[in-house]
Amino acid sequence: MKDEKTTQKDEDVRHLALYRKYRPQEFKEVLGQDLAIQVLETAIEQDKIYHAYIFAGDRGTGKTTVARIFAKNIGCSQDDIFELDAASNNKVEDIRLIIDATQASTFGSRYKVYILDEAHMLSKSAFNALLKTLEEPPSHVIFILATTDKYKIPDTIISRCQEIDFVSPSIKNLEKLITSVTKKEEIEIDSEAKKKIAEEGRGSFRDTLSVLEKILNTLNKKEISIEDVKELFGTVEDDEIFNILEAVAEKNVYKLLTSLNNLKLETSQIVDRVYVEIVKMFELSLFMRYLSVDEAKEIFMGQAGEKLLKKTKALAEKHPKVISSNNLYSLLEIEKELNQNSNLKKSILKTGLIRILENVV
Repeated sequence: MKDEKTTQKDEDVRHLALYRKYRPQEFKEVLGQDLAIQVLETAIEQDKIYHAYIFAGDRGTGKTTVARIFAKNIGCSQDDIFELDAASNNKVEDIRLIIDATQASTFGSRYKVYILDEAHMLSKSAFNALLKTLEEPPSHVIFILATTDKYKIPDTIISRCQEIDFVSPSIKNLEKLITSVTKKEEIEIDSEAKKKIAEEGRGSFRDTLSVLEKILNTLNKKEISIEDVKELFGTVEDDEIFNILEAVAEKNVYKLLTSLNNLKLETSQIVDRVYVEIVKMFELSLFMRYLSVDEAKEIFMGQAGEKLLKKTKALAEKHPKVISSNNLYSLLEIEKELNQNSNLKKSILKTGLIRILENVV
């Protein structure tokens, strides 16, 4: 078994990535996961610890961090906390090594905790081997299966675990994180810059701090403005995104590719941002099929201007077969491919939009 125990010595390096440097060490430091924390704290207070948990949620939402804090709060020393990357250690032999290790006594702790990250990547035979242990677990062993796709975990495994869902953090919570970290780093940052960085984080604490770190390392100064952030990451205007959506609706490949090329998709970050903006514009257009402009102004106050609402409504009414929930779902499916293929993001985005365009009748 690949032992990935985290020790204090591991942290004593000259430079730590921000997401590691400011990783929460206590439940009270965790942002945006109130319900998950409440469930775990109640279990600790009542001494009702399950032998197996599933921590499910998107990447960068704090699953592994909370698993470590939980282990510490039930009395585990670092020597009794074990982590396994199930994405690269997913064979039945890897799980059998863990099972064999569970038979050994702890290093003075009440429990041994095994954290299986990306648990849904385990093979069928590995899950079967794990199931036998979950059915008759040693009293001193706790498994925490962290996953971004719990629906790939067999029902037989899920039924023997307590499920705890982790929600994607809001922009507000990501801004709180940025405020906390920049204050500790003695960096001045304006509110618009914080919001922009939070948006770039795409619902991930870890990715948000990675974006912030890239900005700090690139600019190497103590004051960060929205102009600095825009200069580094560029800007995407509503009209540019609307042109892309209109090109798909009109089945105009030339216009589609020209509009995408105008956005200069030179980095994976820019591709990600353009994709997110296309999804948001498509979603808005879909809603405008059913809302009046006045209703939409009330619902989307501060998010979209009247001009954009009228344009998206006109597009949705002209092309109702294109601006549909089915096509929005097809667009959302592109995200997984984008996350898995960092070197092919531009091609994935283009072909994904072409795929939707091909379905236009």
